[in-house]
This record gives sequence, C-alpha cells and structure tokens, in this order.
Amino acid sequence: MTKLNKIPVLFEQEQHIYTNTDTFERYQGITSTLLHRLFPNKYDGIPKAVLDNAASRGSIVHEDIELAESIGTTPSTQEGKNYLKLKEAHGLNFLESEYTVSDLEHYATNIDVIYDVEENVVDIADYKTTSKFDRESVSWQLSICAYFLELNNPHVKVRKLFGIWLRGDIAQLIEVERHNKTEVMALIDADVNDEVFDYSPAFPDYITENESSLYVLGKRIKELTEEYEAIKSEVLSKMVENKDKSFDTGRVLITYVAPSERESFDSKKFKSENAELYSKYTKVSQTKESLKLTFR
Repeated sequence: MTKLNKIPVLFEQEQHIYTNTDTFERYQGITSTLLHRLFPNKYDGIPKAVLDNAASRGSIVHEDIELAESIGTTPSTQEGKNYLKLKEAHGLNFLESEYTVSDLEHYATNIDVIYDVEENVVDIADYKTTSKFDRESVSWQLSICAYFLELNNPHVKVRKLFGIWLRGDIAQLIEVERHNKTEVMALIDADVNDEVFDYSPAFPDYITENESSLYVLGKRIKELTEEYEAIKSEVLSKMVENKDKSFDTGRVLITYVAPSERESFDSKKFKSENAELYSKYTKVSQTKESLKLTFR
C-alpha cells in the first residue's frame, strides 16, 4: 500500500485558504490563477446565479462521496450511488480523498481522490458534475495536481489521470492526457510573473466541451436501441404464439404485421445494362450537410 506524505499545509474550506503551518505563508488555489490563465473566458456569459447553483450542487456530491469513502456512509445522491458502482466496475482501490498538495512556494490545491495501483504507484481523479465534461481543463487541472503530488512525494509515481463525470444518470470514468512537467512549470512561471502563457490546445473549445457528451449520449442511444429491439422481438414472438393481432393501451398501439413479399428495383444492374436509359431518368438532388460520428 502506498504511503503519502502529509505536507504542512492547512486548507480552510470556508474561506478557501491554504496556509503553511510552519511558515504561516498563504498559498493561492489553482482555479483562479493557473487554470484562469489557461482558460480566461471559460465562464463568460454564464449568470452568477447559475454558477453558484452548480458549485453548490457539486459540493453536495463531493461531500456525499467523501463520506462514503472515508467512513462508509450510504450515499444520498444519485451521483454518489453511481460513483460507488463505477468504482466497483473499474476495480478502483481507494487510497485517500481531499489530499492537499502544493509547490510550497505559491500554490496549493486538493486532489478529490487518489487510487492505489501498486506500491508507490497511484492514479488521481477529480469529480465533475457539470453539464458538459471539459476534457482539456480537467487535463491541465490534474496535470498540475500530479506534478505537486510527485513533488511532495518523490517516492510516488502518478500513473493515470481521470475525470469522473457524474450528473444524474451519467457516470463516466474518463482518462485524460497528462501535460508534462516542463509544460506545468512553464505555466507556473508565467502566472508568477504575470506573463502570457502561449498555449494552443489540441482541439478547439467546441470539440473539447462537447466530445464527452456526444460519446455518452451516442453510447446510451445504442444501448437503448438494442434494449428496445430485444423487447419488440419478445412481444412479437408472444403475439405470434397467441395469434394476437393488436393491442391499444392508450399510450401505445401495438400491431402485428404479417410477413409479406416485397419487390425492389435493382438499379445497379439496370444501370450496367441500360446506361443511356438510366441516365435519362436519373434525378440529382442536394443532401443536407451532416455530422458523422464513429465511436471507438
């Protein structure tokens, strides 16, 4: 089991202040500093009331999960219950929650949850309850956390970074890319010196903000379609067996459709044998632009 060092930094949650208990220096969190330098317009146009409500909801879910992990309480939120199912499904081995890390110079932050992989190897994760999962922002947030954790624990290696997206019935464990030590140090240096950090993300905002939603919804549609077809097949089988023709439940009209022959036109063969005649009756029309998604 991995042993993590306890650094001399106290987090005061109500005031959101990090204090070095040895030197009494105060450190800044990373959200309003490092992450804001990367994504200064992230919350532009969103009313404060909406942001406050989202933050409050996120805090409730965080606390619900933390209590479940630390003292074994039964989660009261749907997200908390889904988290425990997700954790079990992926075989995640809880090590620590709300673990404070710092560069012990300027910044400090808490890591939502740390999982033990093997001795001195861990995975770290952050819970997200937002309507969209921002992969790039989570990637940077956890890359900073990983850098601080390894700085505070030279004997420990961070293996993987995960965003845990929990919202209603959405429960996804999403691995994100780790930005290397050089990139993180350059970001810190730029923020300390109030300089522009020249960073170009791998994908535009509209992709990183919507990719996870598209993936989750696409996967859910596939699963629901398969379930829908399986139930239809079962009902059809029973109607054939009982020689039933139709049922009207008030919400759904269920009708048995008997097998029949269907004629079709082999346009490919006709074109190869009668090219001139085929072109005479060919009609060209414009299709709408569309988006093709291939889920991997």
